[in-house]
Amino acid sequence: TSKMKLIFEDNFESFNKDVWRIGQPWGKFHPEYAYQYYGDKSVFIQNNCLILNQEYSPKQFRLEGGKIYDIPQSVGLVTSYKSYGYGFFEFEIELPYGSGLWPAVWLSCVNSWPPEIDILEAYSNDNTNYKNNLQTNFHFNLGNTKESSGARNHPVNNTYEKLNLGCWWTKDFIKIYYNGILVRQITSDNILKWFRDEQMLVILNNAIRPEYINKVQTQISEF
Repeated sequence: TSKMKLIFEDNFESFNKDVWRIGQPWGKFHPEYAYQYYGDKSVFIQNNCLILNQEYSPKQFRLEGGKIYDIPQSVGLVTSYKSYGYGFFEFEIELPYGSGLWPAVWLSCVNSWPPEIDILEAYSNDNTNYKNNLQTNFHFNLGNTKESSGARNHPVNNTYEKLNLGCWWTKDFIKIYYNGILVRQITSDNILKWFRDEQMLVILNNAIRPEYINKVQTQISEF
């Protein structure tokens, strides 16, 4: 990185609404995961850290066409307004404490989905333990043939200590680092061609695991 030019940094001394959007560009919840929504109250700054929490805070959403969603859980998710190309992306994070959580740090193409680079997807169990379920993945291809390179677990010494995540993305490779250690790399042109010369949004989020749907309640109605 000593030969690279720093073009963006946020130490979260405050939350800059001109830099970060609360929610996805396409909305505040995903209809396939309508037990949680991206809530404003679940995103805040504390001790110079961005906090993305999860809490019971029922809210009603109405979509075009009249469908109404009563969603019980608020979770924190922020997306960068600006998109970025090749470079080195670095994050210092602490995983949230709780059962059945699904925090993630990822890059998603601004023009389509996929491609997507999952720098980290973590999964806590009933005992609030991540048990080294810290994963990387790469999504690519378009149309009806969307593909994934496959999720892989990467152990760290202590999942509740600060983690330093790095993603080095060039036209020739994508490398993922946990605490300075290279844990995964993609060099196959069959995958890289889908990421070449694209622009990516930065997404940071907390979430509830889909397997825990039966532990939260969602109501959907239509006119």
